[in-house]
Amino acid sequence: MFNGFNPFLHSSYLPDRQSYYQPRQYYNAEERLAQEARARALAEQRARRSQWLPEEDDDAYPDEDWEYGQLGPRERLYLEARKRQQQLERQERMRQEQELARQRAAEEREWQLQLEKREREENEKKRRLLEEQRRLHQAKREHLERLAAERANLKENARRAASRSSSRSPKASPSPAPQERVPTPKPQYEEKHEEAASTIQQRYRIHQSFKSIRDLENKFKELKNGFTFPKTIEFLQPGAPDIHIFVEAQRPPPPEGGELAPMESDGKLAYTSRNYTLHAYVEALSKLLMELDGVDSRGSPDVRNRRRGVVKEIEQEVQRVEAYWKNTWQDYVEAQKGEKQVEEAVQTDDDMS
Repeated sequence: MFNGFNPFLHSSYLPDRQSYYQPRQYYNAEERLAQEARARALAEQRARRSQWLPEEDDDAYPDEDWEYGQLGPRERLYLEARKRQQQLERQERMRQEQELARQRAAEEREWQLQLEKREREENEKKRRLLEEQRRLHQAKREHLERLAAERANLKENARRAASRSSSRSPKASPSPAPQERVPTPKPQYEEKHEEAASTIQQRYRIHQSFKSIRDLENKFKELKNGFTFPKTIEFLQPGAPDIHIFVEAQRPPPPEGGELAPMESDGKLAYTSRNYTLHAYVEALSKLLMELDGVDSRGSPDVRNRRRGVVKEIEQEVQRVEAYWKNTWQDYVEAQKGEKQVEEAVQTDDDMS
């Protein structure tokens, strides 16, 4: 029919090789795109699971291993890189959390050390005050014992002088002839002598008592002139002695010379450097009172009245200082009550509205 002509032997009748393989390449491109999409979906799924369940094991999801085995090399590299990134992010979060925990622990240790240091300082101040009080009591007791010993020595010396004068009276005249000695009224002479000596000693002792009172009064005036009332006072909060409250004085110091009634107050002064001048001033006044108690009046009403007057002045100054810081605390308490009442009134108005 075709006279021996075969159309398939000519190239023009053969199909194009490139067009013959073109569908296969088309299918490979689609498959590669699908694998990349599955890799991204799998990476996102693992990212979400690692975000919410970071401690879970990858073996708990066998489907993912199967999907991983279906991916190509490029998609596997992408997935492994994404997993490494997520692991690094988890490690970074854990490191930050550990760093925050270390910082909090360091801050707590520092706070505890400061608290212990402040407690040691408070205990040391209390110990020093107690030692100072014991030393003052010991000095007062030694002073009284010394005065008693001096008084006993004076009595013993007066008794010995009287006995020596009575024993020397027969040998008073050096004349060998008894008839030439002029007799004197021995009892009358000894009595006048003892009275004169006793009077001189008594006057000298009274003078020394007046001098001691005058010296203590001058010391009190120097302390009073050099003291300045603090503007801010540090108190211990009632019920919580570890908490200190700084209160500014709203009133001036009470006038001098006035009678002050005793005041009741739940406020307590803190033994800190801010209140040092206040505590030191009161302690110095207490020392002066103890020294005045040790001054003997020698039975003289003038000495007693003079000592009583100086003691009264010092006690009034102590009451004046006490009234100053108690008034400061009372003003603070009343101000706190007023603020609380205002807050309650505002809260009531808000509730009503």
